[in-house]
Amino acid sequence: MAEGLVFDIQGFSVHDGPGCRTLVFLSGCPLRCAWCANPEGLQARPRLRLRRSRCDCVEPRCAQACPRRAISPAEGGSVTVDRSLCADCASFDCAEACCRDAFLVCGKRFTLEELMKVLRRDSSFWGQHGGVTLGGGDPAAQLDFAREVLASCEAEGLHTAVETSAHAPAEAFLGLMRHARWAFIDLKHMDPEKHAQGTGVDNRLILDNIRALRRTAWPGTLMPRIPLVPGFNDDPENLRRSAEFLAGLGLREAQALPFHRLGASKYGQLGLEWSFSEQAAPTSQDMTRVKEIFASAGVLCHLGADTPF
Repeated sequence: MAEGLVFDIQGFSVHDGPGCRTLVFLSGCPLRCAWCANPEGLQARPRLRLRRSRCDCVEPRCAQACPRRAISPAEGGSVTVDRSLCADCASFDCAEACCRDAFLVCGKRFTLEELMKVLRRDSSFWGQHGGVTLGGGDPAAQLDFAREVLASCEAEGLHTAVETSAHAPAEAFLGLMRHARWAFIDLKHMDPEKHAQGTGVDNRLILDNIRALRRTAWPGTLMPRIPLVPGFNDDPENLRRSAEFLAGLGLREAQALPFHRLGASKYGQLGLEWSFSEQAAPTSQDMTRVKEIFASAGVLCHLGADTPF
């Protein structure tokens, strides 16, 4: 039976495809973007977040419950966590024992049927144009499960969308896309070396897969996304090359998403440092400049919450 790891399910999503949708966050990602807003979903395993604002027990039961002794009491009624000891934990007894709900386990295994029950339940709230969107993380990290979910949704008449890096073997990627009717694919940088510096992989496979998808008779809507990160990919030359790449494939719309720090607290909760904690967001003038550069190549670029649906 198909089974996948999901770190969140968000209902009433209105920014991840047409209409009102249920967004399923699949764990695991083939990229390691330095600015990632969902670090809890980067690895294909459950992750433990500690919300210290809720951690105030003088005699924490979580420390007693942890079979690996990874948790120790700290001054002020909090705890310290040795992440090296709990990296491959599967039971998370600490979270079960916590009476303050300070620990949050990000990652739960679903069978295909268990997830479909959730989606069928939600479908009554979508309205005429809503559906299911698989994001993450990245569906590219769980291709078999993602394909099964989309195929099941398709068979039941549910509209399907994916948010992906497209960094996957070409045949498997195209197999996934056969069951999707809408796709957001990120264009993070046009230069392979700079792409690798920011994401951990170069962009050759990603661009090849976008080209391959355009050569097929895929009936869906492809909406390229540019996550605009100041100092990384917001220079006019890269933006011009991005726009010309899309125009050359006959794509006339894209979406630029400004960098934000909404996921900053998650890094501390995961015991991680985040190098973008002081990074400023693009200004409105910066975003307007992006729109103008894309327009010069004949591509309409939607900005931020100006959703293209």
